[in-house]
Amino acid sequence: MSASPLPRKDDVKDPENDSAVKALIIDDSKIDRLILQKLLINNGYDVCLVFDGHMALEMFEEYQPDIVFMDLYLPGTTGYGLTKKLKQLTNGYYVPVIFVTAATDDKALEQCLDSGGDDFIVKPIKERLLKAKVGSLLRIKKMHDDLLLEKEAILKYSNAQAKDMHDANKIIRNIREPLFYNPGNIKYSLEAQYIISGDMLCSAVGPSGNHIVMVGDNTGHGLPAAIGSLIIYDVFYSMVRKGFEIEAIIEEINHKLFRLLPSDRFFAVSLIEIEPEYEMIRVWNAGMPDVIVTHSDGAIKKRVASLHMPLGIKNLNKDDIEPVRITINNSNRIYAYSDGITDIFNDKGELFGEESVLVSLRIPNADDRFDHVMDNANKFRDSHTQTDDILFVEINCDKSAVNIDEKVDIKQDELSPMHWSLNLDLQLDAIRHTNPVQVIHQTISRLQGLGNHREKLFLILSEMYSNAVEHGILGLDSSIKEEENGFIKYYELRQSGLEKISNVSLSINIDHHAENDKGVVSIAMEDSGDGFDYTKVVSELSTNNKKSGRGVALLADLCRKYEYSNGGRSLKVEYEWECSSDSNKKLI
Repeated sequence: MSASPLPRKDDVKDPENDSAVKALIIDDSKIDRLILQKLLINNGYDVCLVFDGHMALEMFEEYQPDIVFMDLYLPGTTGYGLTKKLKQLTNGYYVPVIFVTAATDDKALEQCLDSGGDDFIVKPIKERLLKAKVGSLLRIKKMHDDLLLEKEAILKYSNAQAKDMHDANKIIRNIREPLFYNPGNIKYSLEAQYIISGDMLCSAVGPSGNHIVMVGDNTGHGLPAAIGSLIIYDVFYSMVRKGFEIEAIIEEINHKLFRLLPSDRFFAVSLIEIEPEYEMIRVWNAGMPDVIVTHSDGAIKKRVASLHMPLGIKNLNKDDIEPVRITINNSNRIYAYSDGITDIFNDKGELFGEESVLVSLRIPNADDRFDHVMDNANKFRDSHTQTDDILFVEINCDKSAVNIDEKVDIKQDELSPMHWSLNLDLQLDAIRHTNPVQVIHQTISRLQGLGNHREKLFLILSEMYSNAVEHGILGLDSSIKEEENGFIKYYELRQSGLEKISNVSLSINIDHHAENDKGVVSIAMEDSGDGFDYTKVVSELSTNNKKSGRGVALLADLCRKYEYSNGGRSLKVEYEWECSSDSNKKLI
């Protein structure tokens, strides 16, 4: 039998003020039916009469009464059994049933209530008692049905919200998954507490080969967190692929979040930049648990604690975005995670905590370490409800596990070679505080459109600029990198040198022209430094296994011509390229 339609909120009546209150009388005694009918009509109720169980079930669905009066004994059934069936048809709404009986023994009256009845009236019926009992039950009915209607409204709203969340999650996934690039050395687990995760994992490789990984945690969960995620995805991936370093990425994400998000929203984040040779990383931690670097046996090599405020809270100055440098080797692993894993609770209310993560990392087999942490965390939580988004990331520093050659394919237009030139003169402040390589590279790419040659040009520009600043202006000796912690020492000297220099300049001149259907990019850089003996830093790439002296050899390998002059103060290179196919040639 189908369930009766749900009564509307407006159908719940006040028996003392509304004549539309509907009463169903079920009694096989004609006299008893008429007596009760008269009493109810006198009190303003609408009344329907039935005399057997089958008719009662049909009329209950059709008439949808507000209250039922039940005789104890009916043809072919009892009031007890019929009451149970009627209660099953209410679909959650409250329809009170009053037994009308001549029985006075406690057992019979108790059975009336046990079968689902709400009250009873003993014959002969007293009108004042009837009116009081019906009024009381209908007031209870109104409160019950009002609550049910509100529950249904909340459920409807919740279902709509869940659909919106699923739709938003699908959009975010469609944005995130094609952008995320794993060169083969990342393991991760990302578990949302509810549909959309506020935790974020981004990974991309820049044109110079730098691998940048971002592990973040947005304030809150669901749609508010998703809005911040969309902003961050756009900034991170566009800037990494244009060659920006983590300092510039940090600044831009903070600028966008600070300007666009409410004041109570922010983004805790760890950024890890791995240099192409996998010999040094730069780590910046703002509001996240420690970033952990382990030795081959799982012992802690370095912990990078949160030294900065999460992004989106305040404007940043230079000191706010200084990363920590760490030398690495093939046996190291890097671990970064959100507080969702440390804040796991078990059924006893105990916290998993950071120490449990560190203990779980200390196993000899590095390949099992990630799974060991996650297994321990899940066993600890057991059946306890997840209370936060969980993100745990492992980065393998073994370069043999990395395949940067399989970069995410980005369609890059190529234009037929045209003639153009760019000139840029940098003075002291610009050399101290900016890196023009990304800007120049973007300008060239937008102007000419170099297709798959963009990466090589970025490397050429980066090497030329680094050599001009570090060797020509600062006079640094790159052999320092061969020492223990040499990379860190070298970059500390670079930073302190930039703060001390004065009266320096650097000019960059770029000319592009067509030559036999090919394009030729000529790049000349000249600095005002003391110069250096460039012959000492030239070596073959194939025979150089050191941590230094590769830059000039790389230029020689990539360019058809390179030429130092003016005591090492001037360097000019020529890079030759051609469109990969005629179909890719386009006009501006």
